[in-house]
Amino acid sequence: MHKQFSLGKAVLYAILLLVTAFMLFPIIWMILTAIKPDVEVYAVPPKWLPSTLNWENLRSAWVDRNFDQYFLNSLIVATSTAVLSTVVGVFGGYALSRFNFPGRNMVTGYVLAIYMVPVVLLALPYYLLLSKIGLLNTRLGLILSVSTYAIPFAIWVLKGYLAQVPAEVEEAAIVDGATRFGAIWWVVLPVAVPGIVATALFAFILGWDDYLFALIVINNDQLRTLPLAVGLLASDYVVSDGLMMAMGVITSLPILILYLFFQRYFISGLTSGSVKG
Repeated sequence: MHKQFSLGKAVLYAILLLVTAFMLFPIIWMILTAIKPDVEVYAVPPKWLPSTLNWENLRSAWVDRNFDQYFLNSLIVATSTAVLSTVVGVFGGYALSRFNFPGRNMVTGYVLAIYMVPVVLLALPYYLLLSKIGLLNTRLGLILSVSTYAIPFAIWVLKGYLAQVPAEVEEAAIVDGATRFGAIWWVVLPVAVPGIVATALFAFILGWDDYLFALIVINNDQLRTLPLAVGLLASDYVVSDGLMMAMGVITSLPILILYLFFQRYFISGLTSGSVKG
């Protein structure tokens, strides 16, 4: 029995290892291609490992292709989206999980329905709305556009997570003299940290990876985000494969690093929030 169990675990680990290698291969190949000399990028048969490290593609993307500005734009948009969506999600999720008011179930269903609407259907309405209020081709317009798509998810996840925090603990704090807001700040939020961090991470990734809203809102090159810049430069015949891979590394590596550091919060927060959402 012990041998069978060990053999089963070995087979399971082997399968998981193969699946992981299969999923990581495109990322590893992108990084290796970005630091290969151009001659080795097109070598036949392909060279898996570079003979020498070539940082020229990364330097050219960062300096010559203005990716330092695009990186800053993406960072501003993603961070602002994460902060705005998380703050609204905390108060919206708290209201839906704590207060029993007429139409609460309808509002909850409406929040989920908004998130299920394909983002491409919102492109034209957002374009017309932002042009009417003078926010077209601005960072604020892009932040608001992405946030309105991230906020319903934030409310939904945090509603489920905050519902698991016992109301008795909060009521005890109020009896001891705390205000409603004080009880939320000192009692509820510390317990809900994993869900809040997971929601903020998701909103940050949504803002960082956004392409469609950036495409319809931003026309100024100095305001472009990384995904938009990569998409527009992909059709440039002057861009080599090594340079294109370097652009991909600059765009995707921050998210990979962020996920590696906060994956515990990301997984526990989303799974706990979805159980009783």
